[in-house]
Amino acid sequence: MVNSIRTKLTATYVILMLAVMVLTSFFLHSLLEQYYIDHQYETVSRAAMPISELAGSYLRTTPDVVTISNLAEGFAQQINARVLITDHRQRVLGDSLRVGGMVGSTLEREEIEAALEGEEGRSVQFSQQSQQWVMQVAVPIYSEENIVGTVFISTSLAFIYQVLGDISRLLQIATVLSLLFAALIGIYLAQRLTRPIEALTGATEQMARGDLSQRVPVRSKDEIGRLAKQFNNMAERLQEMTRQLREFVANASHEMRTPLTSLNILVKSMREYPLEEEEREEFLEDIDQELERMIRLVESLLDLTRLDRLAAEDTVAMADLVPTVVNTLEMLKKKALEKEISLDYTVPEETAPVFAVLHQIKQVVFNLVDNAIKYTPAGGQVHVSLKQDPNWLVLTVADTGIGIPAEHREKVFERFYRVDKARSREAGGTGLGLSIVYEIVQRHGGQIFVEDNDDGIGSRFVVKLPLIPEAEAAQSVNKN
Repeated sequence: MVNSIRTKLTATYVILMLAVMVLTSFFLHSLLEQYYIDHQYETVSRAAMPISELAGSYLRTTPDVVTISNLAEGFAQQINARVLITDHRQRVLGDSLRVGGMVGSTLEREEIEAALEGEEGRSVQFSQQSQQWVMQVAVPIYSEENIVGTVFISTSLAFIYQVLGDISRLLQIATVLSLLFAALIGIYLAQRLTRPIEALTGATEQMARGDLSQRVPVRSKDEIGRLAKQFNNMAERLQEMTRQLREFVANASHEMRTPLTSLNILVKSMREYPLEEEEREEFLEDIDQELERMIRLVESLLDLTRLDRLAAEDTVAMADLVPTVVNTLEMLKKKALEKEISLDYTVPEETAPVFAVLHQIKQVVFNLVDNAIKYTPAGGQVHVSLKQDPNWLVLTVADTGIGIPAEHREKVFERFYRVDKARSREAGGTGLGLSIVYEIVQRHGGQIFVEDNDDGIGSRFVVKLPLIPEAEAAQSVNKN
């Protein structure tokens, strides 16, 4: 619980709020303290001015201590402070405090010294005698532009610090309330933030246990929302891949089981029943056909496996595909003649280059033409053409065979899919040829589709491979 994201986020909110409130309180307390002290200084300084003017008239002649003390006492009662009046030698001539006053003594203070130099003296200090903070202000007394004494005022700052104390307590209460509020907001926001993460964690755990149907709701468009969306996409793809893998294993097992069953029956028959030489040869021929069928199936499965290592092991090169296409077609002419099928092609002398793995392009041509020969009856035709348009190199394989109904055209490139399973097995097909072609074309960045011929007889497979832009082709040639 302590190490959870929710706890860490909530603690972060609380710590941040605490730091903000402490800094704000310190700044506000300092600002208010300075404001109140400056205001008090201005108040005391203004109050000292009329005292200075009146005292100046008394100090022109021999000062009367009683009169000056009465003057100090009268103003002290008005401003609630202690007022002392000194001469230019810092000797106290009047004190608002009658009992225990300082009349006749010398008051040596920095504030008075500053006033005697024509400036206002000012200080704030803690009084050990009264156990409180006090402010002392001294202003000069002029007589005919000569400084003849000073007015020294001492006033308590207890009220100011009492107000500041009250403000500090209010700030402390506000800090506590802010921390509680921050904790509540933090818990709410942390729950809102971590709820989808917890949902993702739970769904991931369920997927780890084998439940690939897990999905999480996408409630936002932020980073977590995008993460949830990508998780759902990943789960969907994983579920689909698992489904395809299971179907692939089931289909492969089924395809392997059929020839194995036939082989088992043939071998047992040869062991258990006496056979004539002619029958034995017929059985051996059937065994040979089933073995050839298994070999083709295994080779097709290996071809699909090799495609997964295209980027790692096969070298993609810039090449003209004309020689590869022509050599493959010439190799298949013998098979076409054996079935009494006319195989012809229209291929230019050269085409613009494409990035390709040549042995895989050869497999594309071989599988498409081989399929066309298999499903075209004797006397039919298979025509292959290669041409280029501004952006694509287009390979077309057209036949006059049995054709492919429209509802099956999107599925013919799936693994082990057959339009007519009985006829496909009879023709020796494994159900993997077109899926291998589709995988190769997709890995080359191309397109493949099937359509009817213009006359409606047979099928036409069209493969489109992207041409290399002229600038990129020229750059590749220069590098070579």
